[in-house]
Amino acid sequence: MEKFECPQCGGTLGNEATVCGECGKEVNVHSPSPAQEEKRSSKNLYAFLAVLLVALGGLAMLLFTGLIPNPLRDSSTAAIVNGEKISLAELDKKLDMYKKMYGQDGKVDFSSPDGKKMLEQMKRQVLDGLVQEKILATEAKKEKISVSPQEITERINAIKKSMNLSDKDFEGFLKNHSMNLSSFEKRMERDLLIANLIAKGAEKGLTNEAWIKELNSRAKVEILSK
Repeated sequence: MEKFECPQCGGTLGNEATVCGECGKEVNVHSPSPAQEEKRSSKNLYAFLAVLLVALGGLAMLLFTGLIPNPLRDSSTAAIVNGEKISLAELDKKLDMYKKMYGQDGKVDFSSPDGKKMLEQMKRQVLDGLVQEKILATEAKKEKISVSPQEITERINAIKKSMNLSDKDFEGFLKNHSMNLSSFEKRMERDLLIANLIAKGAEKGLTNEAWIKELNSRAKVEILSK
């Protein structure tokens, strides 16, 4: 049997009560008290959250099974690693760099049948390298590894010193490699994150090979580029 409370004093009311026996105020037992309304609102909120969680879980499953398109999966994507995209532009840029390196002496004709076959192999190797790098960079974030701006600056200064580059020479170096300072800093940050991640494997008592194998096994990778 449902109990009703006086909205004025909180006293218990009978089913047909029109006056509160505690405070003497007129009441309507069919109108919910503030406390009852709050309880009802809480129940509605919990029900909404439960439905939302189920919906989100279902959405993740639909994305995973491919029944609805993943917004990251488009014609500009080469691979998706731990929810982060590797673009075709990134792949092509890295591939072009290797093509220039191998084609400088004129011994490789990438338009010939053998050259096209070599180019396809090179493309797979470049993509494998980008995927491995992305795995390590994203897993470093999962391990809560971070790099400070000071560490990045120190790394860049060490590179400039080892190459005996002045600030002007360094600017020329970046320009020759189609980079600016911002992109180079991001490159250094990624390298430091990966280096610190590898070092964490040693702290766990794992060899580099065993640690990288474990990181690769838990990564979610989807290759889209053929």
